[in-house]
Amino acid sequence: MAGSHLFHKWGGGIDPDFPRIDRAEEEFLVTADGDRIVDAAAGAAVVNLGHSVSGIADVVADQVESVSYLSLSRFTNDAPETLAAMLAERTPGALNAAFFVNSGSEGVETAFKLARAYHRESGNPDKHVVIGRWQSYHGATLGALSASGNTTRRAAYAPMLREWPHVSPAYPYRWRFDGTPEEQAVAAAGELETTIRQAGPETVAAFVAEPVSGASIPAARPHPAYYREVRRICDEYDVLLIADEVMCGFGRTGPLFAVERYDVVPDVMVLGKGLTGGYSPLSAVMVAERIAERFDGSADEPFAHGHTFGGNPLSAAIGVHVVDRYTDSVLETGRERGRQLADALEPLRDHPMVGDFRHAGAMIGLEFVADRETKRPFDPALSVGERVYEEALDRGVYTYPGSGSVDGIAGDHLMLAPPLTIGEESVETVATAVREAIDAVAADLGDHVASGG
Repeated sequence: MAGSHLFHKWGGGIDPDFPRIDRAEEEFLVTADGDRIVDAAAGAAVVNLGHSVSGIADVVADQVESVSYLSLSRFTNDAPETLAAMLAERTPGALNAAFFVNSGSEGVETAFKLARAYHRESGNPDKHVVIGRWQSYHGATLGALSASGNTTRRAAYAPMLREWPHVSPAYPYRWRFDGTPEEQAVAAAGELETTIRQAGPETVAAFVAEPVSGASIPAARPHPAYYREVRRICDEYDVLLIADEVMCGFGRTGPLFAVERYDVVPDVMVLGKGLTGGYSPLSAVMVAERIAERFDGSADEPFAHGHTFGGNPLSAAIGVHVVDRYTDSVLETGRERGRQLADALEPLRDHPMVGDFRHAGAMIGLEFVADRETKRPFDPALSVGERVYEEALDRGVYTYPGSGSVDGIAGDHLMLAPPLTIGEESVETVATAVREAIDAVAADLGDHVASGG
């Protein structure tokens, strides 16, 4: 074998040529050579409060001293009880029950199984289909991947996935609907109703969507009329609305939760990433009270689901500590830093290689095109997003590249999702590095980039 025995994820394989990070502090990753890299992606939109949340070591030590693990199928503990109450207080509407698992993928799978179990318990045993959107990503497990619309991530496992239907993404930059933004949003949402009717309303259990798109189409979001119409359609056809806030939650897009942008309350909301700020694996599935009540002691069948480490007291105690730090002041700082970064990147709005510039709170999405006038994407073989990433990293800034946003194969983009607490000086460092990186790639691409538009 090679020098390393660690099998890295997402194509890294064994012994890749990755920087070795020895420590992390605030918004910086510090390499073994002492170089400081600005983490402009918050890991993977995870360390929303940075790498130096105060008090964590004491929380961990105290919880380990008392009890670090319990099976919540037989026992309870103050830490998960407290975290559940905190989340119920902070999430919108009647999302008053928290089911804890370990990751976003597990949370999404839990939401799907819960939707199926709820409909069975409600006397609708044929409801099992989950509708997703193309160019979405809900997780790496087979159920979450079945509902995802990220073609690249689905391709190798396609024979193992469920043949669930998908509708078009909430992607105003590439919508082909006519009218005002509101009229376009309503028309786009109407595709869900058509798909439900085609699949048979008696079979459709849930619709899953990221309120603000993450890795696949970063920071894309529709006019609020889209989700109002989606809510109406789900209510009409007895379909549960699942909001995947794994990436866009906990202040990432401005408010604490992205659904607050639309004044719509989902039936189920999946949380993760920023829930513990990167200090421990933990995800939460927030469930409407009317759904959770179906599984009390009088239920015909229990909700037969769970994971060994789901809601363990150690992770829950960390979650309590982190969630308590999403104060109004921190959220406002995140919005301010997002505005500052967007302002510093403003010249890119006219860059011949930048087709769309999307901004939601402390999340920015830059979509790269070969021709701004026609919105024609680059040939995927050019790996434009990856090239911008490498150029930015060479300048000391870590970003989050992606591809496939147009049709699952073509379409290059870059996401910036720094900690909400990033310093103002670091924001300027990020903006300078990204602008220079895009200029360098455009120069290298030469005639592949149209000069007009």
